Amino acid sequence: MTLVKYGSRSIPTERVKQLLSYAVGSATDEKLRNILEQVYLQGDFKLYVYIDSDDSALGIIGFEGEGVSAEILHIAVDEHKRNCGIGRRMIDELLMLENLFELTAETDRDAVGFYSKYGFEIQSLGEKYPGVERFHCRLLFR
Repeated sequence: MTLVKYGSRSIPTERVKQLLSYAVGSATDEKLRNILEQVYLQGDFKLYVYIDSDDSALGIIGFEGEGVSAEILHIAVDEHKRNCGIGRRMIDELLMLENLFELTAETDRDAVGFYSKYGFEIQSLGEKYPGVERFHCRLLFR
């Protein structure tokens, strides 16, 4: 199992959009297509797809950043493969592939446990949207 850059292999776009939909609120087909085309294919941001030995896409991790620091924009794992360590392995590989020393993310209450368990420092950002508390997550990798 390994991370591959989106667009470098023939991974079905529909599968990538399905995985991305788990990380995007109010995910319409148009919104997902725009994120893939305008953010990851034409923008300066990168998207990796986690594939297994059969070239099946099991997860995605998208980020922005230069040098030794990056921010996770999207991370998602196939709903049938969650709690198997795929999210952790994606972050491990991303840190190595991109030679990162700092990784950050902003998330909601549903995902803050994942980041905390990995070792990210968690700080509440308060209620950024009505009724929705957000969290800043930061990992220093040495």
